[in-house]
Amino acid sequence: IPRDLRRTILEMGQLAQRLMAQAAEVVLTQDVDAALQVEKDDDRMDELHRMIFQHLMDDQWQHGVETAVDVTLVGRYYERFADHAVSVARRVIYLVTGEHPDEIAANQPA
Repeated sequence: IPRDLRRTILEMGQLAQRLMAQAAEVVLTQDVDAALQVEKDDDRMDELHRMIFQHLMDDQWQHGVETAVDVTLVGRYYERFADHAVSVARRVIYLVTGEHPDEIAANQPA
């Protein structure tokens, strides 16, 4: 990972760990509010993922195609890992409430 992307990739890895830990806690506690928070917290992962692409598409990229592919894959794997945490949380919401998470989120105060 190029030096200028290390902080972003590190944050993605740490965030992926936190999201999965939150999802595991949701499975144990069946806490719907905590499950909804997993999806909200995933927004940061999506933002970081977009930041990687912005960096890769910048005219200042000097690290070559192979490194670009590696960075893209690392970012994608972290992003998908986080998506799985969201999926687990959404399934727990459905198991606990019988409602789809989008319906519940739409009815909650902002």
